[in-house]
Amino acid sequence: MKTIKYLLILLTLASALWGCKNELEEKVYDFYSPNNLYKTQEDAESAITGMYGYLHSWNFFKAPYLFGEDVDHDHVVGPQWIMSDMGAGNFNNYWGTSALWVGWYSLVSQSNITLEKVPGIKMASDSVKNRILGEAYFFRAWSYYNLTRLWGPVPLRLENVSSGAPIDLARAPVTEVYNQVIADLQKAEQLLPLRFSPNAGAAGKVNRGAAKTLLAKTYATMASSALNAEQLTVRGKTYTKDVVKGYESLDSKALYTKARDKALEVIQGGEFNLMPTFMQVWGRANKNNPEMIWELQTQDNDTYGTLLQYYYSAPWYGGTSYQWMSAKLYDSYTAKDTRAVDGVFHQYYMYGAWMLYPERDTTLYKSVSGGFTAKFYPAYSHPFTKKYWLGASTEIGATGTTVRAGNRDCDFPLLRYADLLLIYAEAENEINGPTQAAYAQLNKIRERSKLAAASGLNKQEFRSLVFEERGKELYQEVNRRHDLIRWGVYLQVMNDLGTDENVIKTRSDKNLLFPIPQDEINSNKLIGVNNPGW
Repeated sequence: MKTIKYLLILLTLASALWGCKNELEEKVYDFYSPNNLYKTQEDAESAITGMYGYLHSWNFFKAPYLFGEDVDHDHVVGPQWIMSDMGAGNFNNYWGTSALWVGWYSLVSQSNITLEKVPGIKMASDSVKNRILGEAYFFRAWSYYNLTRLWGPVPLRLENVSSGAPIDLARAPVTEVYNQVIADLQKAEQLLPLRFSPNAGAAGKVNRGAAKTLLAKTYATMASSALNAEQLTVRGKTYTKDVVKGYESLDSKALYTKARDKALEVIQGGEFNLMPTFMQVWGRANKNNPEMIWELQTQDNDTYGTLLQYYYSAPWYGGTSYQWMSAKLYDSYTAKDTRAVDGVFHQYYMYGAWMLYPERDTTLYKSVSGGFTAKFYPAYSHPFTKKYWLGASTEIGATGTTVRAGNRDCDFPLLRYADLLLIYAEAENEINGPTQAAYAQLNKIRERSKLAAASGLNKQEFRSLVFEERGKELYQEVNRRHDLIRWGVYLQVMNDLGTDENVIKTRSDKNLLFPIPQDEINSNKLIGVNNPGW
């Protein structure tokens, strides 16, 4: 295939540290220009491929998608120099906040161009054209789903300025944005092929199941946000839920019914399933397994590699000490829970010494292969996740920390079947209480983790258990902040923490939404003032 040319907004780091001040620089690197292309099927395929490739830019997986969304919650901590901006609620101090806005709207723009140009292109078959259009509808829906969750009301651009749309555009209400997300996903699920269809395209392409899954998550987000005065227990304390601003007019039960039914379509479709063990979900050898509904595809190079192993894994295993699981989260796992027993590094080498975690299991983890002894060091022993460790023997030791320790061939779960099962259990409980059907899906997650099947709970207890299981199962998969917010307990939970392991968790109303980039406010005369407090 000919070389793909596309427009990328590339962030140039002013320092080797990801948190330092950055500048935006435009380069011809990613998306197709609408003026001289979109004439052939190959043009259309290349344009869609460019959208997947753009996820590897500095607007997404090189940093902002992870550090912009997944450090602002109660389950992650790290050194102050890493956590002092987004991790401490100082969203406007982090360059990635604006980069994410640019990234999502770049995907919207490319989707709009594709939806405008592709219908007029002659292709080998309608199935190919339908898939390309389905992918464009999906990407636009996914972009607005994230934009409205992060910024609330946002400009709803369904045509580009190059096609005659106005530069200045007011922000659309949250409900209007979600209506468009739903409409686009409904079109996507009609047009996209099944996962193993001959026309499904390469691994990592979105498929009909991905559209249905995102639609179920969209309905559940709207439904939970609209609930009022329900109670949720987090770490032993019961909170009374607030309605999320902008969702007041929504019918929670009707939306939960749609979430449950759409999730059930995926479950009954048989294309996806849980892997037998938790650790079989992860690692280079387990790419694109049946649990991964949509997975970011990576390569072992700086262009299409991710920094997941580098950011999250333990030192000595290709990782740094950038961030780790909070002790409170680790302590919430039971002694037999394989997500902690197998899914966390219990020994690693750092600063000339072998370290272990947790201290209470010193007898279990003190002996290291080779005759070494590991110890617990309060300042340096932490629970690092194994999710994003590549898992090969060649990644262990000095080679893993000095050679190819940056961008690696480490995929990321954008939509995972375990998430969908928990969405089903949540929705069924909110509609009918903890029925046998709700227990069945929840217990699939628990039993795989070597936990006893849940039973005998009331509606509030079941809701709280599902919320707890989401936190344990989906740690560092860009879900926790959104779960706290859609359940209306973000401020309560974070402020009860105050400071956790020297990380400031105190938040105010302004932290419910990200600040709109000043460049957007300056250039869009109708966007109005920034989000409250920014």
